[in-house]
Amino acid sequence: MELRTPVMITSRLLPGVQVGDATLAIEYDGQTDEGRTQYRWYVDLADGQEFSGNDLCSGCQGGSLQDGLESLLSFLGAAGESANYALSKYGDWSKGEHSDLFPGPVTCWAADHTDELAMLEYELVDGGNGAGKFIVE
Repeated sequence: MELRTPVMITSRLLPGVQVGDATLAIEYDGQTDEGRTQYRWYVDLADGQEFSGNDLCSGCQGGSLQDGLESLLSFLGAAGESANYALSKYGDWSKGEHSDLFPGPVTCWAADHTDELAMLEYELVDGGNGAGKFIVE
């Protein structure tokens, strides 16, 4: 596997990225009955809290690790934006439409890092105007 910046090998020895004070990592976790690639994601916060799940899946054609990482960034951004909106409208971040996509501490962290998540997702998806893949398997 070859990685290009901003993707790195994390302390979990998996491909991932540093976003603010947290590390995000991704790995394959099998395939669903529908032929979708299933991923296990990890979010390691600076205060030592560690979170993971395997509820992230690709589209119907399967997907690469980069696809999984891009999806993780997208869902984290959605959770963070939703939490910020709910906090400003209702005074309670947990009332956001997508605030329950991740455990509370991850959503709160994502709410504080929506800009970084969006910029990193853009860089990975658009590859710096066609620069290519950041994870070559």
